[in-house]
Amino acid sequence: MCGIVGWVTPPGRRPDRELVRRMADAVRHRGPDADGVWVHANVGLGHRRLTIIDTSSAADQPLFNEDRSVVVVFNGEIYNFQELRPELEAAGHRFATRSDTEVLVHGWEEWGPEMVHRLRGMFAFALYDVRAERLFIARDRIGKKPLFWTRTSGGFVFGSEIKALLTHPGVGRELDPRAVGEYTVYGNTVGERTIYRGIHALLPGHWLTLDTGPCETGGLEGPTVERYWRYRPAPEPEIDEREWLEELDRTLDEAVRLRMISDVPLGAFLSGGVDSSLIVAYMARHAPGRVRTFSVGFDEARWDETEHARAVAAHLGTDHQAEIVTPDAAAILPELVALHDEPFADPSIIPTYYVCRETRKHVTVALSGDGGDELFMGYTRHLESATLERLAGWITPAGRLLARGVSRLMALDSFVGRGLDRVSYRGFDLYHHALGFSRVYDTLLAPEIRAALGPGRATPAAEAFRRGAGLSFLQRCQVMDLETYLPDQILVKVDRASMHHSLEVRCPLLDQEVMAVATRMPAERQVGRRNQKILLRRLASRYVPREVLDRPKQGFTPPLRSWLRGPLAPLAEEAVADAASPAWDFLDRGEARRRLWAHRSGRVDASTALWRVLVFYRWAERNL
Repeated sequence: MCGIVGWVTPPGRRPDRELVRRMADAVRHRGPDADGVWVHANVGLGHRRLTIIDTSSAADQPLFNEDRSVVVVFNGEIYNFQELRPELEAAGHRFATRSDTEVLVHGWEEWGPEMVHRLRGMFAFALYDVRAERLFIARDRIGKKPLFWTRTSGGFVFGSEIKALLTHPGVGRELDPRAVGEYTVYGNTVGERTIYRGIHALLPGHWLTLDTGPCETGGLEGPTVERYWRYRPAPEPEIDEREWLEELDRTLDEAVRLRMISDVPLGAFLSGGVDSSLIVAYMARHAPGRVRTFSVGFDEARWDETEHARAVAAHLGTDHQAEIVTPDAAAILPELVALHDEPFADPSIIPTYYVCRETRKHVTVALSGDGGDELFMGYTRHLESATLERLAGWITPAGRLLARGVSRLMALDSFVGRGLDRVSYRGFDLYHHALGFSRVYDTLLAPEIRAALGPGRATPAAEAFRRGAGLSFLQRCQVMDLETYLPDQILVKVDRASMHHSLEVRCPLLDQEVMAVATRMPAERQVGRRNQKILLRRLASRYVPREVLDRPKQGFTPPLRSWLRGPLAPLAEEAVADAASPAWDFLDRGEARRRLWAHRSGRVDASTALWRVLVFYRWAERNL
């Protein structure tokens, strides 16, 4: 796991080597073990390395092919490199290292851009073909590894994190008003848009090409961005449950085995839930000794899962370490703001930060159960939305309008008001509100930012739902999750928290072959009348006692409500009292003040809205 950066200048100019190095140093936390910079003609590449496979200096990057005509900087892991290497050697390619990275340069020589279809792993890499004068950048199918890019007067700049791009003096810091609006509504920026106007995220399943040679304008043309992969459900309802479980069992077992290849200490996160318990069960099957597992819990019993994790660890015989932490959200908030570069308000970043910190004290690589809820329909919102969609046929359009009108008369954030608001929608609007698009957050925006945000149907989520035409309602919800919520929030959180602590996290449930099995599973077979994630839960029950698994989904969320009435209250009060803050150029300070008063009085739970305000305030304080 590493950090990559690059700078391509117009033809005839040469990138400043030291500036490329400073850009790489900005993401040193992603790769503290080694560094490298390569400059050729108008192309500069930089790398920070976290050594995982082939820890020798021979595998340091940038890494080249035999005649140094192809060079790559790589962030991620290629899990099937041991399968690809013999094939490439048989074709005449000579390897100089044992690293997975080297299959990229030889794979490019053999297959060109189509190489990405043969890669089984998580990746964001930049490869330069010296002879063709072409830069090729690709990001993995589901977005486990990040990549950002921008065009400037000085050329083309890219990197693993936005902070690397901002190190370049030619990269501007003007905010995108629509991105601010999307952050406030969802708790994160969405899709290729970032908080900074002109800085783009390369979307999952996309590649980018840039020709670096002379062109008619004398500058650089492009880049060209293309999609090479998309999650396409193709349900096969005729297949019975036993066949599904057998195929999923084989595929997931292999995915876990491949992710246990490492030359450094390896372990796993274990919460005691279905996903992490299943992953650890497979690890125990393949590990030569006891699997090392890690969990963190809070000192508030309602939010503590360590008891469940210990029960699974005892059953599977792992070497388990559970840390009970007393999170100081006020103290670590500046660090959380700094590690994300953009405002990011998923409160589960707090326990994720702590579990990554504690795990890194013992191992360098950890497997996790991320992706199980999205692929196998594990969220409560799946069950609730399916129920509401079924009931929608009983409610007339006039009834839905009445419910929506009554909800507008009720207190923002009230339980009844939210409930009436939800039952007034169908289809996309129903699930979009379940994901967070709500007037509750929309009203926090300054009027001009609210106007820039536009309607809820003009979003990447809406595009994902529309592309699912012909699928069932639940399958379309799943596509929305996998194209928006998973890459924009869950995987961002895991990547930034883990790499901040120089910890590599691997996600077997997001293996491409596991996803291929999931595409064929009808979503309705995974969500019942009273529970969800039915098939994965039944598979896990083969390895873990049902009494451990059969409990309500708890989630990895801290007690934000009580914190904002306790230790975080002074910070929230300070924020809304600071009239000079640049945050209020984008948010409505009066509305934030009203929310704070209502929350402190106990009338409503406004914790999510207040947390988003507080995070943006601290982010603006640092960056604007």
